[in-house]
Amino acid sequence: MKKQKSLIALLICLAFCLISMFGTWSMLTCNGTVEVNDLKISTSKGDLVRFLEYRPKTATADNPVPAIVYSPGNDSTAESVRLCSSELARRGYAVYVLDLLSAGHSSEGIGNSPTFGFEELIDYVYSNLDYVDNAHIGIAGYSKGGGNVIRVMTTLGDQQREDPDNYVRKVDAALILAPPFQPLDALATGVNLGFGAGLYDPYSRIGFKPVEGYWPGDLSVKREMKETINLGVPGTFAEDELDDPNVKVEIGHVYGSFAENNARVVYNPADSTHGSGMISRGFIHDTVDFFMQAIPAPNPIDANDLVYPALMLFSALGLIALLAMTVPVALLLLETPIFAALHRPAGAPVSGLNTKKDWTIFIVASLIAGFVPPIMAPVIIQQTSKIFSLTGQGTTGSVFVYGVANNVVVWMMFSALFLLAMFFLFYNVIHKKNGVKLSDYGLAISLADIGRIILLAIAVILTCRSVVWFADYFFKVDFRLVDLSMATMDWNHLRVSLCYAPFFILYWCINSLTMNGCNRFKNMSEGKNLLICVLCNTFGTIVVVLVYYIMLYRTGCGIGAFSNWKAYMMLSYMILSATAGTIINRKIYNATSSLYLGPVIFGTLIAIINTTVYTLPAA
Repeated sequence: MKKQKSLIALLICLAFCLISMFGTWSMLTCNGTVEVNDLKISTSKGDLVRFLEYRPKTATADNPVPAIVYSPGNDSTAESVRLCSSELARRGYAVYVLDLLSAGHSSEGIGNSPTFGFEELIDYVYSNLDYVDNAHIGIAGYSKGGGNVIRVMTTLGDQQREDPDNYVRKVDAALILAPPFQPLDALATGVNLGFGAGLYDPYSRIGFKPVEGYWPGDLSVKREMKETINLGVPGTFAEDELDDPNVKVEIGHVYGSFAENNARVVYNPADSTHGSGMISRGFIHDTVDFFMQAIPAPNPIDANDLVYPALMLFSALGLIALLAMTVPVALLLLETPIFAALHRPAGAPVSGLNTKKDWTIFIVASLIAGFVPPIMAPVIIQQTSKIFSLTGQGTTGSVFVYGVANNVVVWMMFSALFLLAMFFLFYNVIHKKNGVKLSDYGLAISLADIGRIILLAIAVILTCRSVVWFADYFFKVDFRLVDLSMATMDWNHLRVSLCYAPFFILYWCINSLTMNGCNRFKNMSEGKNLLICVLCNTFGTIVVVLVYYIMLYRTGCGIGAFSNWKAYMMLSYMILSATAGTIINRKIYNATSSLYLGPVIFGTLIAIINTTVYTLPAA
């Protein structure tokens, strides 16, 4: 009966994966009217730049269409921009989005291109595609990608000034989104220009002069924005108005004229912090609206008519189903002869909370264990650079090449050690006096079981990866929720991901000891106990994240240094992974009594998910 239930659960998960594949494909291709092609070009220095092409089927040599070339930001790949890309392609534009060099499937050519392959992709689209109307090419970029737009436009500006007779106007419109600000006076002229940053974006403080009495992210009062508008439309703001906050930039207003190629538009969406820009309705609307005004769309659809939330839903459904299927796959494998020795259903809990004092100690200990790591996260991740500087290689090392994952690992190791300390404290204060021994938690493990656990984990992970490969091969899609993603990798990328797996496994082994050993209580239903364990792993983080974002939306500043947004974005993702990990590990523990099998499976998968998207630091 249990085998049948596991098989049914697996089939349900696979069905949801198929729904996700088809739904994601349908949204990306606009119900089959757009081709999504995964392509590569070679640069003059021999680097390979991988990019996604969203080509409307109406685009032919006889009917060329305008194009938008988009650069993602740091720690992002082409897929991270697909919400906006699909909306642009839906309106008839050909869209091109790259993996920056040293990210995703592009080669590790960091330092070989000031724009990490973005300028090379623009040149390729301009010169080589007869189905693209190269008189109408727009470029855009977010964060580091916005910096790439500035660099491209500055290079074109240099050519325009230094060799006007041979200057080629490759760009018709440029949209700069959320980079650290730098003066834009060197950009090429005669190009429609948009600039945007989120009202709550910490990066909207960098490069801008503070305006007393106004939120740091309020672009309407920034001198720099007024100067940018004056570059396109001289005299719009008088000199004495540049520093006068009572004279404001009208957000979203077109200064100048798109027809005369001197338009300047400032965007300041109120639904975006820096980390959420790629899913911000404000930014996606503004991007579509800007290009539809700058470069008329072949298939004009109102910018307010956005369907990208459905794409997000379908894609996230696949990621959730993929994680969920680890349990039935593991349970079915436990029924096979090679893994049957691991199939030892968990017995009754050995721990108990027998008095009000026990409950009080448990609640206090759980709150301390739940709140201290997230509260300390901004401080802890700042130590990453100090730790890696001991290797002489800055914020990364020769093996651990991904700066964001290094931050996660350093914080997780602190959290694991703190959780382990709290476990021993709670064990000695409560359970030991009640006669419970450490050996009762199943810490001991034989070499044979270690081998079986490794083999079973490999089998489960390969099964999940097979679904990913199937999705990529037949539908050209992956599974993702914002930046948590399961996508195809080449061997070198997978090698990098697996280097991080031991740290994730260690954290979840310690977590499993606490949740599946210490926190399984006598005389408590499994459902109630599992809920308590999920809350132990997530409640403190949820509260800390909520406090940060409430402060951010009330003051525009959040808590502490502006760079702390990275820590709170990381914690937001940890809420999702901690919930999934707690449930998956408990389900596998109940079937095996093993503190280790669930953590090895889930720890490896979540390491891959956290490093599917990575970029090396700038040279």
